[in-house]
Amino acid sequence: MRPTKSWVDFFLYLGRVFVLLIILAVLLPKLVAVCNNLMSSLLHNEKNPHGNPLRVEITLSREINS
Repeated sequence: MRPTKSWVDFFLYLGRVFVLLIILAVLLPKLVAVCNNLMSSLLHNEKNPHGNPLRVEITLSREINS
């Protein structure tokens, strides 16, 4: 005999799937942002500043500029 399932069970299953997808769509970007902030704070600490290490920044005094 084939198992018979009612349409109500099918629609409840679809409703649960859609609710889980909506929750995932809302919470996943927030989770990515939190992980991004955590990783950037771990990787870019004060001992190792980030940026181009070959870039040279100089400050010119007013006497040289005028």
